[in-house]
Order: sequence, then C-alpha cells, then structure tokens
Amino acid sequence: MTTKTRFSAWVLAVAVLAALTGCARGKVRFGAEAPAKDLSKYRSVAVTVVNDVGDKCPPDISKNLQAAAIKWLQAYTRSQTLYPDAFKEVRPSPMGEEDELLVEVHITKCRKGSRVARAMLVGLGASKISITLDLLDSPSKKLLKSAQLDLVWAAGGALGASKGIEDLANNAGRKVADAVLACKEGRK
Repeated sequence: MTTKTRFSAWVLAVAVLAALTGCARGKVRFGAEAPAKDLSKYRSVAVTVVNDVGDKCPPDISKNLQAAAIKWLQAYTRSQTLYPDAFKEVRPSPMGEEDELLVEVHITKCRKGSRVARAMLVGLGASKISITLDLLDSPSKKLLKSAQLDLVWAAGGALGASKGIEDLANNAGRKVADAVLACKEGRK
C-alpha cells in the first residue's frame, strides 16, 4: 500500500467516524405566554432543581444540574463582555427578596442509557434528560416565563461511551443559564 493510499484510508476512516458520532442536542423552547415580562428589576437569582421522576434519575444529577447552572450564571455575569452585572448574586436557595428571580428547574424525564451500547452503535443506549424551566418572582411565586428543554446523547463509538447522563446535566445547566440571561435581556 502506498503512502497516498494509506492517507486516503485514514481520511475515509475519520470521515466515517465523524458521520457515526453525534452530540448532545437540544434547544430551549419557551411557552407562548402573554407579552414578554420585564426582568430588569431582578438583581439576584436563585436556582433550585426538583426531581419529578424519582428513582429513575441518579441522585447526583439534580446537584450537578444546579451546580452547572449556578457556575455558568456566575461566569456570564462576571464577564465584562457577555452579561456584565446581570445579577449581583447567584445562589442555590431563595431568600424571598423583592429583587430576586427564582429559577425552578424540574427534571421531567431522565434516562441514564448505556455507554456500552452507545460504543457499539449510534443511537443504542441513548441518554436523555428533559426539564421544565420556570422563572418566578421569588416573593410572590408568580410565574413569569416557562420553557422546555430536551437533551439527548446518542453518539456512537468511543465518543458515545465517553459521555453519560452527568455530561447531559452539565450541558443542561449551561442552557438554563443561557435561557435565564436571554430572558433578563428581553430576547425571549
């Protein structure tokens, strides 16, 4: 086999591998509420996660999702270019303050999937997490916005086996932070 043929075989193998692998995909879908709410008065945000599926969801997923959402909200609000001063404080539990936005994340579906099955074939043993995101006025508990998010990890091969439901929870946390800040800016 010549060097050119070997190189072509490697390129073909990489292309096939890329075609067979996927990624965590999902988009936050907002409900069709009345006109967009002005969230500019909220200077602090509390993120809570409620496991609505019980034992179907591994116990650390709620904590991972909450920690990821808080981490991304803090990182975004500290950035001087992304969302400077969007929130003065991001916390894991509500204080009921007048200027506090409460973000309730409800896990509505959770499937751990199988890393071994994903390693064998794309789509087998897919991991899935579905959440409902509610933005509430903390003192009154009045619903301001609601959204849905479904994330699926169905990649195949070594890449598929390398990630699990924990990675989906971290990805969902980032999408929650993105959605909250988009609402705060009035883009959603």
